[in-house]
Amino acid sequence: MYDKELKEAKGFDDVFKLVKRAAEEKLGLHRAGLTLILADLPVQILAQHQMGSNAILMNRNVLDIVSKGAEDKVDLNSYLFVVLLHEYLHSLGMVSEDKVRKVVIEVVEYAFGGDHPARKISMNPVGGLDLKMNFIEPTSSEPLLVRDFDKDSMPFIC
Repeated sequence: MYDKELKEAKGFDDVFKLVKRAAEEKLGLHRAGLTLILADLPVQILAQHQMGSNAILMNRNVLDIVSKGAEDKVDLNSYLFVVLLHEYLHSLGMVSEDKVRKVVIEVVEYAFGGDHPARKISMNPVGGLDLKMNFIEPTSSEPLLVRDFDKDSMPFIC
């Protein structure tokens, strides 16, 4: 259902549009006005959303490993879809990690079916791509605000 659009997605915003549409169609839930920040987080944290905030923090180091190790654009975009969906669900008020993981799988199956890389990733976000997660050297890079993220919700921001 979403396969072609995910394959053609050109960046974070394109993938996030699919996340929001799938969540709204499957769950009837929607939220606007989120920002995405790439930051150096501990390797076990792929991303996070602090309740009440409007920001999703994504682990820049893990994303770099996924970007280099993904077989193709579908794998990379599938990873982005699953991680952004997980944090989007938290931003919608879902607190329980167990519940969010289950709902991620439901939404992914709704959007892509059971035989798609996103399904495998939804079951195991890093292991689903068969990546070798080597030790990541801690960095002290400044967080990076991703421009043009969720721009449909905020067309007035340049």
